Amino acid sequence: MTEKWGQQYYLEFNELISKFPSPEKTISNYIKNKFNSELTWFNWVDPDKLYFVQFTQNRSNNKTYTGWDHVGKFSIRSMTLTQAAIINIGRYFEVPDEANAVAGIYKVPKAEMFDEKNEAQMLPSEYISFLNKCDFSAVYNDELSTFWNDNTSVFKSLLKKYYTSSILYLFKNEQISRKEFDFAINAINKKNNIKIYFFDVYGYIASDMFVASNDEMTMLFITGAEYPVMFTKNIDELREKIKEIISYSGNKIAFLQHFSLYDRQDGVTYYGVESIFNKISGEEFNNSYIMYKSQLITNPDIFSEITSLVKQRGISDGDVIIKSNSESSRDYALEIIQTLLSLTPVFDVIIPEISIPLGLGVVASGLGISFDQLINGDTYEERRAAIPGIATNSILLGMSFVIPYIINKSKDIYTVLTLPSEHIPVSNQSAVLSLLKKHHVSIDEIPSDGVLTIELSQFNFVNIVKLNDEDEFVAIKGSSLSGVYYEVEPETGYEILSRRVYRTEFDKKIYWTRSGGLKGGLPYNFQNLEIPVFIKDKSYAELGEPSELSFINDDSALLYPKIDSRIPSPTPEYELRYFFTKDIYKEQLVTLMKGTTEQEAWNIANYKTAGGVNEKLPEIFPGEGPQSRLGFTEYTTDINSADSSSRGHFLVVIKVEVKYINNDNVFYANYWKIPDDAPVEVVAIADRRFLFSEIASKPDMSFFKKILQKPAPESIIKKSNSNYKRLSIGDIDVLKGRGAFSSVRQRNIYISFQAANSDLLNKSGVYIRTLKLSDIGYDPVFYNYGLGISGSPTLNTYTGEIVTEETLQTTSYWKKYNLTTDTSIIHLSNSKQGANGIKINLDDLMKEKPVVITSGELSGCTSIWARKGNQFYAVHTGTVEPIKNFTSTTGVIKAIEVLSSLSGVNNAIDIQSVSNDTLVNFLSENFDTSFVAYSSSEKKANSKITINHSNVFTYAYYTDLTPVPSFGTSVALLTKGDGGIKVKALSETYAAKRDGSIIPFDLLCRELL
Repeated sequence: MTEKWGQQYYLEFNELISKFPSPEKTISNYIKNKFNSELTWFNWVDPDKLYFVQFTQNRSNNKTYTGWDHVGKFSIRSMTLTQAAIINIGRYFEVPDEANAVAGIYKVPKAEMFDEKNEAQMLPSEYISFLNKCDFSAVYNDELSTFWNDNTSVFKSLLKKYYTSSILYLFKNEQISRKEFDFAINAINKKNNIKIYFFDVYGYIASDMFVASNDEMTMLFITGAEYPVMFTKNIDELREKIKEIISYSGNKIAFLQHFSLYDRQDGVTYYGVESIFNKISGEEFNNSYIMYKSQLITNPDIFSEITSLVKQRGISDGDVIIKSNSESSRDYALEIIQTLLSLTPVFDVIIPEISIPLGLGVVASGLGISFDQLINGDTYEERRAAIPGIATNSILLGMSFVIPYIINKSKDIYTVLTLPSEHIPVSNQSAVLSLLKKHHVSIDEIPSDGVLTIELSQFNFVNIVKLNDEDEFVAIKGSSLSGVYYEVEPETGYEILSRRVYRTEFDKKIYWTRSGGLKGGLPYNFQNLEIPVFIKDKSYAELGEPSELSFINDDSALLYPKIDSRIPSPTPEYELRYFFTKDIYKEQLVTLMKGTTEQEAWNIANYKTAGGVNEKLPEIFPGEGPQSRLGFTEYTTDINSADSSSRGHFLVVIKVEVKYINNDNVFYANYWKIPDDAPVEVVAIADRRFLFSEIASKPDMSFFKKILQKPAPESIIKKSNSNYKRLSIGDIDVLKGRGAFSSVRQRNIYISFQAANSDLLNKSGVYIRTLKLSDIGYDPVFYNYGLGISGSPTLNTYTGEIVTEETLQTTSYWKKYNLTTDTSIIHLSNSKQGANGIKINLDDLMKEKPVVITSGELSGCTSIWARKGNQFYAVHTGTVEPIKNFTSTTGVIKAIEVLSSLSGVNNAIDIQSVSNDTLVNFLSENFDTSFVAYSSSEKKANSKITINHSNVFTYAYYTDLTPVPSFGTSVALLTKGDGGIKVKALSETYAAKRDGSIIPFDLLCRELL
């Protein structure tokens, strides 16, 4: 661990911190933009230079704008308009007009008298009314999303380097043994039968910890701890050790910081992490609640998984609910900045200029910030006291101080780190020249369009290139897969992620540039690559003809609902699996797809390899050993997955021989891995960026308005918007009488949820998914390979511009009208022999953003909707192939297992006498209100519900008296409006006529309170 390496780490670390978005700046800019673009009569207002001041007394004054003046000594709150927005100042007034008498907007924060001489001509009620229409939480969340989009790879890289450097530091200082060191290194490569688990307490997953274990040893990794790894013989011993550690208050608090604020707190009927820790310490609970689920991390890249957890912790998962009435986004931001600071490594770097060790003490504790006080303090004074050097009477809560404070500190540290000294090289160029001199290499030996490799030691290389757009030589490392490289510090091999170098082949020459892309900024020319099919895809909005979907400018009909005739269809999944198991088909060509970037698509087409690798060029992986040459790229047989992952990017369709593919450790259903250098035939490429480039930029709004205003059938647009508006206020009648609806499309939706699966065929128990579903593909657990040609998802999300599949038994209504993109739809079906379920935090609902959960067609299975406080649960149980009495017996058991896993309630039932009555009793005892749609027959005694509970609504969509053929439907509608949160359920029975049409036969609709 060299001093240079540590300093470079801190340079990158502080650069990441300095980019973190400030809530105050974000909201200030938002207010200014609104005043300049919409409320133009307030375009003179600077929210950072005008002050909202509140008083305990007032005096009539006909010269002032409000009609009142105030004596300064009676002021109780004084803050900028931006700060007033952050703390939601309107909550101090029952109606906005009250503020005009006891508050005012002034040009100064303090004065002996507040009157016409220093007031601004804006009524407090006007400003509060404006604030009530703003969603600042969403605005700031967008900034956080941008931060993560731009910095995810940097965070993951820092996390990985933090892990490896910490392990090495502890080993070199003899704080861990050689055996423990080898285990820690093998763990991240999953060697020696080491399995990696999420660390959980009673099913609550820590966002930045994991457990590695095999038959010989177990290790707990804890980001940010003084000793980030803890070794034991096995998981039982780990539980005992943690129990001993958390018996001390300080240690318990340290552990709690790795769980979300929401998971730490108790609910009305369940315990949070903190209470569980207390009860384990007090011997009320045994230590088996630690690593309660022992859920495997299946992603081969552990640090990608941890990065995803950190990203999704907070707003997106509804994790952050705290004592104070502040916006959740500030506290989510606080948690993220805390997590970022935890990446400060355990090693110290002495900076001569300031003569202090730069480590945890400087970046975290040295800033003097008490994170617990910032998070838990319920008063302004408590929060303000957590930050040093703050002297103000504003009631602004801690978050608006802490981020700018940390960012400023990070910039100060960066300045110190970059001071020239004998310990810090001035530039990469000078270090490269020193290296060349040391190895007796002349500059002239560096080829103008190639690479000069200097071997420092076995498997440790430095690669020197000459930049074509700058007169400079640099050391680099990277991947020929993407053509993107990073400069490295020559003596250490440390990547400088803020300094990219691009490698591009053009006109049979290689160009190394820092500006990116081809020399001179030439675009990628796909037409010259002799691709059989190259399509410039157009969105619905770009097509020009009237369409009910002409308002959509980021999606198209290229692959859905039917694949474009110009695009070769992928090989069906079942056919590919058959080929894969037979040696005689090893050279059989199969067709696969993937979504990717423009650059990678060009590389794949140009080099005709699966990963876009040029076999003739040497790999550039200095210091990583020969195993780094083994790379894989994943392709899919599933059109819907390819549609989702390529939207806004590029679609690549290839043919490849079966002998090159495998599906070991793939993360999504219907995906296959191909070695990066495997030869492929590119048969089609589609540019699906529509009107957008892959790097977000501000669009020309006048151009967009022209596109969005293209004519479409007025009645269709009007009716679809009417459907959406009715849904958004909780009117479920929109869905009545219109048949079943569901789709296999996968589109991200705003609402987050936990999902669970319990299936008779899955011997590993209940599976819990906490991460959002991905546009890349389907979760294999929530996928039925036995349905259709390539299988079908049993859980997926999409938006309402296309409501249903054409193959479903529905009326023609949903084939004509839609629910617009503002409606989020969750399709939930049963698993092969068991139940799937989800849990939604109702507090995460947004106004005018309805959420519909659909069970699709019901034909013997059971659909369950349940509410408990602010939590909503949905479960669908049954079997794909008919099994006599399954749904009302084993299906009930599996449904209860899913509900128990999601809610934490006791699932103790008598499995010897299970029936649908068992389900109704369980729901009545454990949930506030429930709704069950089921199939009942006199021939199946277990299927009949013979009991009544006032808090459980039951509807038999099939009985012995129901016309045949028929089917059932069941949907739930979740909305948030001025009247609060509404949860409604609807189940219907439809009879099918001989001509294929359907007619409603019966229904039940209820609200779950």
